[in-house]
Amino acid sequence: MRNTILEPRTKILTMLIAGCLVILLDSATALLVCFLGSLTLIALSGPTWRQIGLLCAFLFFTTWGLIYSQAIFYNEFPRTALFTLVPPEFPLIGKMTGGIRVYREGLFHGVIQSLRFNTTLAIGCFIVWTTQPRDLLLALAQLRVPATLAFMVTTALHFIPVVANEASAVFRSQRLRGFRYFRLNLLATCRGVINSFRPILAGNIRHATHLGESVESRGFSPETAGQRTSLRSLKMGAWDFGLLAVLTACLISIIGLKLLYFCYANGFYYASWLRHIYTFTREVL
Repeated sequence: MRNTILEPRTKILTMLIAGCLVILLDSATALLVCFLGSLTLIALSGPTWRQIGLLCAFLFFTTWGLIYSQAIFYNEFPRTALFTLVPPEFPLIGKMTGGIRVYREGLFHGVIQSLRFNTTLAIGCFIVWTTQPRDLLLALAQLRVPATLAFMVTTALHFIPVVANEASAVFRSQRLRGFRYFRLNLLATCRGVINSFRPILAGNIRHATHLGESVESRGFSPETAGQRTSLRSLKMGAWDFGLLAVLTACLISIIGLKLLYFCYANGFYYASWLRHIYTFTREVL
């Protein structure tokens, strides 16, 4: 899957602006709009069924983990306990923790945090799935990112499918030898998983060594990396400028509204003709 509408620099700047937006916004509705926008980018790029399944798995585990952890370890007040997992009188754990409960406010806070994280996760998947590493390297260079850092980022992204293929080959080999990862014998399962990590790690070290030798043979040096040129160039189109203009306008507007509400809430400045803006900022943003 390769996206031909948005240029790589636009994708990177979109992720940066979206990262700022999800930090500034506190409303579940506004964060949901950002999350749906990130899913729209993936939908318009034409993902494969495998990528859709992978994205759903990522979103499920991150959402479940954040909501579950926030519901249990929420320590703000007021808070309402929905049910108790470990009563206070339970030996050792109950007495040490004072009881473990699931809080309603923690569930809502977990939803907020999961929307923040999933928005950036979806945009990150969109960039990785729709951008060639060479285009990403060129985009980072044109954005004046240090060449060494840009090379490290693209190399890390390049290694993701390599590690996945290496792990898939090792797991397939283990299954052909009769090993099953999910067994009642927990010790044997842990031993098998640890044994699987060894060839994966060895393969990654081998690939990294070959990559280092290849880079050195082509004359790459951190001292001269910023002086390298490319025959290819990137050019933004109407879609790129339009999307960046809309996102930048949204970011500036939200920052301005947040500053106005901050001054109002802390008694620095208040204007009666801005009361509708204060209400909108508090309830929507």
